[in-house]
Parts: sequence; structure tokens; C-alpha cells
Amino acid sequence: MKKDLNYYLNLNWTYRFEWSNIDNCYVASIAELKGCMSEGKTIEEATMMIKDALLSYIDCKLSFNDEIPEPIKPVDYTGKFVVRTDPENHYKLVQKAKVQGKSLNKIVNEAIEDKLKEAS
Repeated sequence: MKKDLNYYLNLNWTYRFEWSNIDNCYVASIAELKGCMSEGKTIEEATMMIKDALLSYIDCKLSFNDEIPEPIKPVDYTGKFVVRTDPENHYKLVQKAKVQGKSLNKIVNEAIEDKLKEAS
């Protein structure tokens, strides 16, 4: 597959929008592309502006043959990974799982989900 402008524009980028009290506008960025940012007085305007910034960013990178990082894809992940912890934490997790009548995997997954919610 040829990785041209159209290819990159159609990837599933991670758009971020934050309100800036200093600039009194929404600041838009693309998580995977450092420095690809724009702004707008409304979310709609910021969305339009970041899409224009994406086009310019990709076009510039392609013209200089620079590497363009791509978004991570959910299909690239199986849901399995190894976690090492100290024996005491392992013991506490197993105890908690037993008391709650859940598997160790369920307890760890719930803890991860809780932390991810906090981070959002």
C-alpha cells in the first residue's frame, strides 16, 4: 500500500481538545504527532482547524521524506501481557480475589480500569 497523503489522512488519529483559560479558546492536538496543534473558539472550529493542521503536517513530512508515526491499532493487541510485582502485592491480590470470589485476572483488570478512568 502506498503511504501517501490520502493514506495518512484516513488513519484513526487520537484528537485531543482542551480549554485554555489563558487563550480563551480550545486547543486541539493529535496525540501521535508531536507539534501538530491548532485552536478554535468552539469545538467545531477547533476540529476544523486541527484537520487542516493535520493535512499541512503530513504534507510537510512527506515532502521532506520524514518518518510519520502512525496511530496504534486495537487489533495489534491481544489483551495479554505479563506483569511482575513483589510477592507481598501478589499475595494481597490473591487474598482480595478470594474474598470477592473473583479470579486474580478479574481483580487486576478492575484495578487497571479504575486507574485508567482516573487518568481520563
